Amino acid sequence: MSEKINSANLIKATKITTCSLSSGSSGNCVFVGCGDTNILIDAGRSAKAIIELLAEIGRKITDISAIFITHEHIDHVSALKVLISRNKIPVYMVWESFDNLSDDYKSALGGVINFISPFDKDKNYVNIGGLTVECYSTPHDSAASVGYVIKHNSKKAVGIATDVGYVTREVTEAVCGCKIIYMESNHDLEMLKNSSYPAQIKQRIKSRRGHLSNIDCAETLPYFIKNGAEKIILYHLSGENNTKELAMHESKKSILAAKLNAGTVYLGVAPKSSPSKMMNIKFEQGQAKTKEAKPVLNPLGSDSAKKIIHTPLPKIKSREIPEIDIDNIAEGL
Repeated sequence: MSEKINSANLIKATKITTCSLSSGSSGNCVFVGCGDTNILIDAGRSAKAIIELLAEIGRKITDISAIFITHEHIDHVSALKVLISRNKIPVYMVWESFDNLSDDYKSALGGVINFISPFDKDKNYVNIGGLTVECYSTPHDSAASVGYVIKHNSKKAVGIATDVGYVTREVTEAVCGCKIIYMESNHDLEMLKNSSYPAQIKQRIKSRRGHLSNIDCAETLPYFIKNGAEKIILYHLSGENNTKELAMHESKKSILAAKLNAGTVYLGVAPKSSPSKMMNIKFEQGQAKTKEAKPVLNPLGSDSAKKIIHTPLPKIKSREIPEIDIDNIAEGL
């Protein structure tokens, strides 16, 4: 006699997958997928390169449901004109970024462009398949700049904070609670100081509308880990003013010094011009709902609240500290 299966005990799991396809001054692109829905955050390599990178992870350009752009700088939009002329993929960006593109890019995007705004609650998110993609404002020396948080059923999954001059309240509130975070760790201050860059460029990079240093990135990580981050990918490293080893050293030092008792935390660096290994997040339907991380002020800012609210974590033996697994995901990640 066959045993009767109680359907109430069956829990369906939704899997979100993500990887970096390219990272750094030569071009940036992140892949996020959920079932038949696949999106790109930025398209900063050539169209040919992005198609080849997608093939390496078993995807085709025709699988891409939408492209979301952080800002209009060429290392984030380079592929758009050619990709869109051959494949009518919806593109989402803020108006100011679109308006500052060259006319040939505007013309190519004319039939597929969609405008979003981090300052309008009705236009700061897009629902695509099983994903919700929300944008938030970031400080950078472009006409406009946003980061993205990808959610499933209102639960935060992936956070992307790149080209960030400093960690603002908006950045902290958006990324806090994400399971996987792509966090800019652009430059080592000493390497930048001693580089051949003109003084004006050095000042631009260090400014509050420039890029995030290794130290500034590292200081934010314990806070995000306390609020549920499980995998952190150091992103957008400068090819001239940084190394994988220096970026990893600062972040690892910061996380270990915090003695978080937060279990296993994976830390890696996004490869410059090849895909990282695919990372997965599973969301089970029917399980008890977990608390979403509460909005918080930037713990590093001068306007921070004295009391910082953290998401409750499971109790772990006090002797346990985060395990930093440097080699867990492919070369450089």
